[in-house]
Amino acid sequence: MKGTVFAVALNHQSQITHWHEAFGQAPYKTPPKTPVWFIKPRNTLINSGDNILHPAGETVKSGATLALIIGKDARKVSQAEAKNYIAGFALANEVSLPEDSFYRPAIKAKCCDSFCPIGEMTTATLTSPVEIITLINGKEADRWSTKDLVRDAYELVAALSEFATLKAGDVILIGTPHQRATIQPGDQVVIQAEGFPSLSNQVVAAGGQ
Repeated sequence: MKGTVFAVALNHQSQITHWHEAFGQAPYKTPPKTPVWFIKPRNTLINSGDNILHPAGETVKSGATLALIIGKDARKVSQAEAKNYIAGFALANEVSLPEDSFYRPAIKAKCCDSFCPIGEMTTATLTSPVEIITLINGKEADRWSTKDLVRDAYELVAALSEFATLKAGDVILIGTPHQRATIQPGDQVVIQAEGFPSLSNQVVAAGGQ
């Protein structure tokens, strides 16, 4: 991927449910009214077959999701027009350290080296819900469906392009459930979905790859 990778927090219903009580407390006292964005910088990006680096002493979570790839410049695109600006989708893993904040995702939690594997793009259209499956060492560790997203891919393109010009090659990670699978050095993490090339990465101790 050659562009900027944007990602959205709190875009799965399980996250909204988990943080329901916290949303009502100070200082905000209300759930977010717009998408909560963060960026996965270049140091996080790896391909299928590359190693996920596990920082020493940290708990690391796998966050299987879809990456939406922008096909042409998009600025103030409507939800109805959004599909015309999408080149395709790929499986991705929004790897993260555990988080206790929901309004401002922590840089360290999201931006460690290798924390954004992205697979091969396909021209899927998401006309029906996609089930995303995580296998760890050959055993199913997580499964979720895009039908449980708060905002779909087209809504996300419209919301982000409202204030940021998206360029061809930019990526949007469309969200993950609250519950994530924990990964350890030595694990083989494979993400699958029907119609998509699999994303496979070995977890190794950082400094020992």
